[in-house]
Amino acid sequence: MSETHALDLFRLDGDVGLVTGAASGIGRAFAEALAEAGADVTLADVDTEGLETVAGDLRARTDATVLTAEADVTDPDAVAAAVDATVEELGGLDVAFANAGIGLMHGSVDSTSLEAWEKVVDVNQKGVFLTNREAAKAMREDGGGSIVNTASVLGLVGSETPGLGAYVASKGAVVQMTKQFAAELGPDIRVNAVAPGWVHTDIGGGMLREDAPGMEPVQEQMRQKTLLDRLGKPQDLKGIAVFLASEASSYCTGCVYPVDGGWTAL
Repeated sequence: MSETHALDLFRLDGDVGLVTGAASGIGRAFAEALAEAGADVTLADVDTEGLETVAGDLRARTDATVLTAEADVTDPDAVAAAVDATVEELGGLDVAFANAGIGLMHGSVDSTSLEAWEKVVDVNQKGVFLTNREAAKAMREDGGGSIVNTASVLGLVGSETPGLGAYVASKGAVVQMTKQFAAELGPDIRVNAVAPGWVHTDIGGGMLREDAPGMEPVQEQMRQKTLLDRLGKPQDLKGIAVFLASEASSYCTGCVYPVDGGWTAL
């Protein structure tokens, strides 16, 4: 009989993590989850002020060593530099959250400009690829690790709302990249994805914030289609983050986990 207690499987003591898009929202929740579970962590984002706020909070509340890295995930050199700094200053890389993403509303497909399309795809698809690539290089040299991508329920189904084509397409790509990269990088590196539902964050120009002016009817429509009768909060993603980062998910790879309050169940 194994002597490992179930809860011990979720501990991240001695591990090192990297989270992109860590200055706010779901990325901040992922970073908090890693630090609270015992890992040291690098926070990466283009929002330097937000990074320092999150880093200061984690340093005050946890024993984690917390680094910050100003990084645009569409810039290969910036992503590589964030990974390199993590390895050099924290001693390795055990888990990477490719979380940075944007959501911009445009017109329907016949009126969407190529520039607008590419802006979303560049961050949501290219950024995830670059983060996976650089994290995998570091993990290969250190015996393995876990990569967690942020997809979306809109990577699993389409939307009746016009103007989300680029977002839906980019998140669908994240779902398929997760499966493909798991096949290519296993067995030493596990690759999984979280597919959040409607979560109160600043994405999409702030339309999902709890206090977003004028968005009450839209949020009410989302709530009515969610089995748990509410929109999510970033903290609702902490549990799945620790699970996928830790040995608790040691036999899980190539999977996409909806965390949506039951929105995709109907």
